[in-house]
Amino acid sequence: MNTDVYKALEDVFPKIVKLMPEKFDSHEFILELAHKYQKLYIQALFEQKDKKKPFETVHKAIGKRLKKRVDLVKHVRDRSSKNIFGFANEVAFWHKVK
Repeated sequence: MNTDVYKALEDVFPKIVKLMPEKFDSHEFILELAHKYQKLYIQALFEQKDKKKPFETVHKAIGKRLKKRVDLVKHVRDRSSKNIFGFANEVAFWHKVK
């Protein structure tokens, strides 16, 4: 997994968190990130093109990196949320750090 594209995505996390409401889940964060930084998101997906589930691989990597950003967010709990394909699964629920 090329970390350069994930580093570039992580570099924009502060900008995305600022756009988010006080409480949000990983799916909401990823959708905003994908919308605002489409080229980076596509690069990350392209790097995982040979995986069985490239979207899941990329989304998990983003979630893991976001969890480490305690300067930006606090992981509160997990909750059910629909992914970009409309299927519900458990994802992290976040509160912004003030």
